[in-house]
Amino acid sequence: MEYVRDIDLHDWFAGQALGGLLSNAHYPPQGSGEPMDQFVARVTDCAYRIADAMLKQGQKLKKQAVNW
Repeated sequence: MEYVRDIDLHDWFAGQALGGLLSNAHYPPQGSGEPMDQFVARVTDCAYRIADAMLKQGQKLKKQAVNW
């Protein structure tokens, strides 16, 4: 598990979001007839968008803390 030390925060956040999305019974499942690669692309895109938002919000909060 040595490679885990090299994961960047963006990918780690995306992985955490992905786990949450896939465990959510209300998240849209793979539709009938939707190819698996399209489903995977849709879910991972959402996970990385969440990770992007988390990093952006973190930077915003850090700036606010400095100016406080």
